[in-house]
Amino acid sequence: MLVGLLAVALLSFSLRFWQISRFDDLVFDEVYFVNFARAYLVGAPEFDAHPPLGKYFIAAGIWLSDRATPFRYRWMNAAVGSCVPLLVFGLAYTLGCHQTRSRRLTFAILSGSFVAIDGLFVTESRYALINIYMVFFGVLGQYLWLLAAALISKEQRLQQSVLRLLAGVALGCAIATKWNGLGFILALIAYAIFQNKNNVLSLVVYAISLPLLVYSLAWLPHLWLTKENITALHTTLFTFHQQLSTDGHPACSKWYSWPILFKPITYWYQDLGAQVLTVSNLGNPFLWWLSSASVLLLSIAKRNAMSTYLLIGYAANWLPWIFVGRCTFIYLYMPAAVFSFMTLAWLMSQWLHSPAASTRWLGWAVLGAIAIAFFYWLALSIGSPLTPEQLKARWWLSTWV
Repeated sequence: MLVGLLAVALLSFSLRFWQISRFDDLVFDEVYFVNFARAYLVGAPEFDAHPPLGKYFIAAGIWLSDRATPFRYRWMNAAVGSCVPLLVFGLAYTLGCHQTRSRRLTFAILSGSFVAIDGLFVTESRYALINIYMVFFGVLGQYLWLLAAALISKEQRLQQSVLRLLAGVALGCAIATKWNGLGFILALIAYAIFQNKNNVLSLVVYAISLPLLVYSLAWLPHLWLTKENITALHTTLFTFHQQLSTDGHPACSKWYSWPILFKPITYWYQDLGAQVLTVSNLGNPFLWWLSSASVLLLSIAKRNAMSTYLLIGYAANWLPWIFVGRCTFIYLYMPAAVFSFMTLAWLMSQWLHSPAASTRWLGWAVLGAIAIAFFYWLALSIGSPLTPEQLKARWWLSTWV
């Protein structure tokens, strides 16, 4: 297990820290979040449509670093983003406790690796954006909750309570970064209802009340600086989101287009003539398409505890977007993508350990295709130079441009 975890860690950290100072300008929404973070450091917060925790982290990174390069405001994102695949590894390993040791470890390694190499997760981790913090805390909350659920003896009650306490704090931090972190809480509640366990009190205390308390506490530094009223502030935020246009940005995409990777966003583009530098949040196409197919396959297969957990986690973080009419973007799919990748990883763990040689070979072929796609589109995630012809060859769909 340790070797597999270290391999995932090496892959994750190297992809997120490699030349993160390459572009000396603010990339995509860094123009907002870096300035918001700097405003906190000088004690003059600016209005933002999201809760403050993500900006606190970026501000802390700026404060802790003395480098006069973009590393100063990006390294915290890279560090937190590098840990997300490790948390997914732990989540999958805990979830797979009823599998054989080899299948369980394969499931965990593949789950963590898929998140480590996906272009959307790499890009969001390499720049001073806030989505990765929400995903980090949401997955951490899920992981700690599953660890607590695995402790059933009376002697472990205290340890279980501590883990649930920490899970509640993590879930509160998720929604204190972005409101769509609520999907992780919704998933836990829905899964508990499905299990039909008598743990209503635990859910109310640790999965609802405590996250709301943590969310409220996260606003205190902001409110102390601005002297605003939290109720009035949230009325303003809610009104702001309600008034956003349904198609006010060329990168807008509908919720149903996300699983097929229909419309990624170009975060950076620079034409140097013989070379082109670009950064896109394009996910690994084969990984996304195969993961979406796996979710569909799992939804029509016979249910068990693992498949139910994965499907509920996926649905709770994706389907609520049906009811949002404003302009939305593909990075909002990140929480659901975690469960989608885990679903494919679970399917591959079954195929790779199948007694049928043809099934094992099919599993290796799928992993090979994902690996090839990773190397082929990697330049778009880390901003490596390409010729115009090489870039054009990577735009498989006209909507990817």
